[in-house]
Amino acid sequence: MNIFNEIGGLAISTRLQRLSDQFRREGIQIYKANNIEFEPKWFPVIYALHVKSSLSILELSEEIGYAHPSTISLLKELEREGLVESFKDKKDERKRMVRLTGKASKMVLQMQPVWEKMKSVAEQITNNANNLLLAMDETEYQLKKEGFFDRYQSLTQSQTDSAITIIDYRPELAQAFYDLNYAWISEIYEVEPEDQKTLSDPGGYYLKDGGAILIAMFYDEPVGTCALKLVGPGVVELSKMCVSKSMRGKKIGDLLGTATLEKARAMGMKKVMLNSNRKGSAAGINLYRKLGFVEVPLSKTNFKRADIEMEIDL
Repeated sequence: MNIFNEIGGLAISTRLQRLSDQFRREGIQIYKANNIEFEPKWFPVIYALHVKSSLSILELSEEIGYAHPSTISLLKELEREGLVESFKDKKDERKRMVRLTGKASKMVLQMQPVWEKMKSVAEQITNNANNLLLAMDETEYQLKKEGFFDRYQSLTQSQTDSAITIIDYRPELAQAFYDLNYAWISEIYEVEPEDQKTLSDPGGYYLKDGGAILIAMFYDEPVGTCALKLVGPGVVELSKMCVSKSMRGKKIGDLLGTATLEKARAMGMKKVMLNSNRKGSAAGINLYRKLGFVEVPLSKTNFKRADIEMEIDL
């Protein structure tokens, strides 16, 4: 057993490629032993057109399960070999159809008895307790339900979610609050005097009058913030919502936003409002809309960059 057999699923692509290469090499040997100049990679197109007579490129792509560009590349190669030809559909001249040439049809007749023997041999190899063909059917079904990349993303998100906790602000997190917010503000905007006021004394600015600050923690590392400032009876302003650059794209903003609205409800608030910037904070505005915020006329604000106001009734 070599290293790739030992590491299980991580090497699935490598092992499938290794199997594919061996079947391809020995398939070429079989064709050559029968005086047939044929590449195993041509098989899906040749066989599909043999069975279906003619297909559009899109239909052929769907039939053999290949991406459209891969199908076109294979067809170009087969055209150069004189094995397929294209023609216009009589019902729709804009549609390009493909079919086997006479040369290919003769080759198929020669290959059919060879294919029967190859099928028998392949079934000998795969017909065991862990039937490869059945396993491939099951694997293809699973990938059709949800692709490898999508499953990877889901697992990563699940692990991130389980590692994220939203906690109330503590004085020892003042520097983290400053650093996280200064980083994203200065990346896009001018750091304004009001920013300096809020970042230099978050406890005094937000908490003294009955507001709140939440911190997103990835294990023991602060990676996001969101604050609520009391601006009127039953009304708080949401601000300083940010996620560290290295942790963006992991839906931490969604978790922070949801937790912040829950916090506002627990505080007995009736409304949450916010100011933002349409261009620089487009992703944030999309998140606010997702959370249920709606745009309202812009009122007076201490921030020059603010050009949109939103609010949500709790």
